[in-house]
Amino acid sequence: MSTTFVRNSKLASIFLMLIATTFLVACEEKGAAEKMGESIDHSMESARDSYKEGVEEVKDEVDDHS
Repeated sequence: MSTTFVRNSKLASIFLMLIATTFLVACEEKGAAEKMGESIDHSMESARDSYKEGVEEVKDEVDDHS
């Protein structure tokens, strides 16, 4: 093997590891869109829970006056 081939192989390996590391780090960090989506999900869950509580209160009032 020539030293040029070995050197190029090492550089290629290092380059590929850097790219892989970059993708792994990027996958762990939440972007603005993902954060906004989670906020919307949380808001919808909260609204659903409030709605269900309101429905239960109305049912209880109806049962009390029946």
